[in-house]
Amino acid sequence: MATHRSLRRHPGLRWFNIPLFVASIAGTVVIVALALGFYTWWAFAISGVVGVVLGVPLGIWVTNAIKRADSAWPPERLG
Repeated sequence: MATHRSLRRHPGLRWFNIPLFVASIAGTVVIVALALGFYTWWAFAISGVVGVVLGVPLGIWVTNAIKRADSAWPPERLG
């Protein structure tokens, strides 16, 4: 019974973390760009690219770190 409960502990954690990190990083870059006076569409496009390039690997890394730190998470489901 404990196995089934532990499998439900982090449902879709990766699908939650990746968009969260992408949006947070892209939003930060947009704010910095606007504060520096870049008001063109390029500022938004570059912010989106930076958010995806940095947010996806970071979201995956954090998800895996959470799963590794959880003693109830089955080792065969890491990654």
